[in-house]
Order: sequence, then structure tokens, then C-alpha cells
Amino acid sequence: MGKLFSHLSEGTPRLGILIDPEKNTNTRDFNHDVKRLIFAQPDIFLVGGSSATRAQTVLCVEVLKKQTQIPVVLFPGSADQFSKKADAMLFLSLISSRNPQYLIEEQIKSAEEVYHSGIETIPTGYLLLDGGTTTSTSRVTKTAPVDQKMLKLIENTALAGTLMGHLSIYLDAGSGALNPVSEEVIALISPLTKLLIVGGGLRNIEAVKKIHLAGANLVVIGNHLEKDPDFVKKIAAYQKSKNSG
Repeated sequence: MGKLFSHLSEGTPRLGILIDPEKNTNTRDFNHDVKRLIFAQPDIFLVGGSSATRAQTVLCVEVLKKQTQIPVVLFPGSADQFSKKADAMLFLSLISSRNPQYLIEEQIKSAEEVYHSGIETIPTGYLLLDGGTTTSTSRVTKTAPVDQKMLKLIENTALAGTLMGHLSIYLDAGSGALNPVSEEVIALISPLTKLLIVGGGLRNIEAVKKIHLAGANLVVIGNHLEKDPDFVKKIAAYQKSKNSG
């Protein structure tokens, strides 16, 4: 197990901020935005999106690495979204899908480059769950999200991912989800994996707390930070109280 994986899975609730490289192509504006996001003091920054390019990904990672010591972790939507300057990457397989491109084909495309880069990889089974809205991930991957009421299917899918060797399970309701991943689903999946990551549709600190208490090791916030700049201050306060406690 790698250093970052051990850090994220050791038991302390962690928080990550997701940055979509496709939305941050202007270096000057992005540098300014990074300064704002650093104030929140997340445990990690995740970099990735449904259709970002290699150049956009590399730029995003480079700007982050120049401004902060907070670990930068790739959350790739395709084989193109890679930078060896990142601290680690979630090596994802979309196990809720039946589309072979995102189950194994993109992974085959990237395998040699990732292996020779020496970057820490965290094998991650990724489940896209229904958050009440159509997401870019669903459109790009041509994947139908799983109904959150289908508990046995979600449980067995996560369990299959764990048995196949995924060290982490990522439950995602999708960017801008109306309904985050339920506490019931989180509590069901938490015992099956060493590192449970949950994201999508989180709009307030109360929702983050509930997900942590339900059993998530790492909660990921992304889209709402663009709509509510003050959310950064609330995250910073939460991180301070959590880490000091």
C-alpha cells in the first residue's frame, strides 16, 4: 500500500476538493482560484473530468503543485487525463457500467505510461449512482446510473470490485446531483472496503458530516464551490474543527 492510500484510509475522516481541468484553462484565473481553494485546507485535491484533455490536465496539476503542498490526485475520465507530476492517481474502473471502454479499455491504453511513471496508484472501483439528474459522466460513458434503492445490486457490485482487488470504492451521485449518496448506501458499503470515497451533490457542511458519520473515509466536494464562494470558509472551519478534535 502506498503512502497516500495509507493516509486516506487510516480512519480519520478526510475531505477532498475536485477540480475539473476543462473548466480551468485560463492560467491567470485558475491561479487566483487555487489561492481561494487552498484556504479551505482540504486533505487532497482531485483533478479530473468527463472530457478534459491531456494538456488541460497537465496545466491544472502544474498550477496546483506550484502553489501548494496539499497532495494532488488524478481522478481520470480517460487515458488522456494523466500527468506524472501528480502525487497519486485513482486507477478507476467503472464497475457499475457494462461499457467495456470504461471497465478495462481506457485502463489498457494508460497502463504502460502509468506503470513506468512510478506514480502511486490506488485501484478504485467506481460506481455511478442515480442522484436525480443527468450527469456528464453518464453522457460521456453511455452509462445508466444505478438506482440508490437497488441496495443488493450496489452491495454486490462493490463486493465484486473488492474481490477483484480494488483497494477503494468510489460512490458518486454525479456533479450537481440533486440527491447525494444516501447514508443507507454508505453504511452498507463501508465495511466492504478499506477506502470509501463519496461525492456528488454536497451543498453544505451538514451533508458532509452525515456522510463521514455514515462511514465514508473521504468526501469529495466539487461543483458547489463554483456556485457558492463562501463555502470555502465553511470547509476551512470544518477542517480546522475536525483536525483539532
